[in-house]
Amino acid sequence: MANKATFAPVISPSIVSGALKTFKDTDIKLNKIVATVAADRSKAVNLVLDAMFVACDKPKAEFLKGNAATNPARYQVKAMFDAIVEAGHLEKSTAGAYQTAFWIAFNEGIAWAPDLNNKKTATKQASEVKASTSGKVETTDIPALHKTLSKALAQARLLNQSIFAADLVDLITDTWPDFKETVLGK
Repeated sequence: MANKATFAPVISPSIVSGALKTFKDTDIKLNKIVATVAADRSKAVNLVLDAMFVACDKPKAEFLKGNAATNPARYQVKAMFDAIVEAGHLEKSTAGAYQTAFWIAFNEGIAWAPDLNNKKTATKQASEVKASTSGKVETTDIPALHKTLSKALAQARLLNQSIFAADLVDLITDTWPDFKETVLGK
């Protein structure tokens, strides 16, 4: 880098200094606004979560059984996040992650946080199993993918990961409405 040139100021240094201070101050304000928005959103989702805790009138495993197509509680939460996406307040992928975090919070009995699905919960830590891969995929087709997804669903259920399995079924059926789980022995 070349040496700094030394020129007489064209505009007052206090004006430049003022511009720098404004950028700094507005960054601080923006960070506070973003934090407030995040806190307000978390508060709203936690209110829904609290209502879901109250509505849970049977064992959680039974209450959570199924997916958004077969379980009214899961349907209502999915519909809420879908409406938020449709209104333009979240991206679809973010809403999916928030929905997963919602069911993790519900299952764990903890407060909702937007990044909960990226954190190791007590249940995740207790049930973590090392999985082996089946090798490199070089060619495939949709029916083969459906079979693999069916196996993944079976694995999730064997590991007692019903929330993940239900979320996966929702994602799969949103993408392929005609998806049918295959019987693993065939």
